[in-house]
Amino acid sequence: MSTAKKLIDTLKEDLKDSKQRVSPTYIKLVEVFPLQPIFSKKQHEMALKVLEKLITYTNEDKSNDEGVKIYLKTLSQLVSDYEEKQFKASEVSGSKMLAYIMELQGLNQKDLSKELGGQSVVSKILKGERELNLRQIKSLAKRFKVSPEVFI
Repeated sequence: MSTAKKLIDTLKEDLKDSKQRVSPTYIKLVEVFPLQPIFSKKQHEMALKVLEKLITYTNEDKSNDEGVKIYLKTLSQLVSDYEEKQFKASEVSGSKMLAYIMELQGLNQKDLSKELGGQSVVSKILKGERELNLRQIKSLAKRFKVSPEVFI
């Protein structure tokens, strides 16, 4: 008897009283696209295609198949794990984030002078000569309806 078979038999015995049951849909999905860590760009692209189809299916189908939900959640986490390793976000300073949001919304320094304590303060923050303080961060978060963490 192989080691893997022994392991499976042991697990079956240990878990025989478990109420966990696997949906047939889940098993079929695993047969089509096995759930495993993603290590390559090609695997990532394939996983994204599968996710896209699953999301479309779940949005269109109202049956709420538990097997599809579990598979979707697990595959999403595997994709997230890969992307986290491959596409590490660079740290962005509060002043750079502020400049970006200002550009997106077509704002100038004068538009934020009230929240930040004057136009000269805004200028110094944007030039990196001065850091945002807690009061300013809270004020900006409230104005732009974002988490204060955006500016930290």
